[in-house]
Amino acid sequence: MDKTEFLTIFATFENLDVVQQVLPSIIEETKQNDARLIVHDSSVRGREEKWRYLQDLNRNGDFFLLLSDNLSMAHARNLCLHLGQELYAPDYICMVEDDHGFKPGLIARMVDAMKTYYGQPCLNGLRYGLFTGCGKHHYAPRHVLESGHAYPDGSAPPGMLGGANSCFRCAPTSHWNNVLKGYDTDEYLISTYQTKHLNFRNYHKGFTTMIVDNGTRVFDIETVGRGTSTDGLRLWDEDYTASDPRSRYRGKTGPYAPRTEPGGRRLRAIKRLLKKWLP
Repeated sequence: MDKTEFLTIFATFENLDVVQQVLPSIIEETKQNDARLIVHDSSVRGREEKWRYLQDLNRNGDFFLLLSDNLSMAHARNLCLHLGQELYAPDYICMVEDDHGFKPGLIARMVDAMKTYYGQPCLNGLRYGLFTGCGKHHYAPRHVLESGHAYPDGSAPPGMLGGANSCFRCAPTSHWNNVLKGYDTDEYLISTYQTKHLNFRNYHKGFTTMIVDNGTRVFDIETVGRGTSTDGLRLWDEDYTASDPRSRYRGKTGPYAPRTEPGGRRLRAIKRLLKKWLP
């Protein structure tokens, strides 16, 4: 076993040009902090080119590379979550999507924030349990502490108050196992079902999210990711998922459209809240 304090899991799917812009920064930050990194790829289109790039990038064995058939995001994340614990027994685990990169100092600040604040009371009435380095995709109104870290305002909806966008989630390993409990799987390659319950588990266990350095140590590349169900990236049988009341994806219409689609009460409430707090 190669024991480490901090493990990053970088799950990727296609988007080679984007990965080329972000993954080297994560590798460099990993090496600078004697941390560990798992890269998992399950690309379909352009697989051979993507795999050649990843194998060449790892010619010095800087990370653990896992190449597989196509998997849902939840299956891929859970696979790496369990594998990482077997390989490295990490104290802290960070899940990052493949359009986000690390700026220098990110890992040290994440570790320090988790050591200092995990389980401590937050002014929004909850305790710190989930940590993110991405401020751009955490849409809740927030307050900044003297340390430079931020937390969501107590008026935010539960999913935002207790959660973080799937693009960047970090927590102590014990918290991943006992509170977050990984990602929920279903038969669809993409579905909000796979990610939202993790955030709600964090909230209902009494935990909130800290935005480390208010999101300034992470950069992202503007891209249409796999999690977007518009713009032609629908990696499922639309007729089947549209007729299944359990399926939830962006842009779904018809009698089984989720209540959070345009016109839904919950979505309208969130929009009112964002309009109040954001410029």
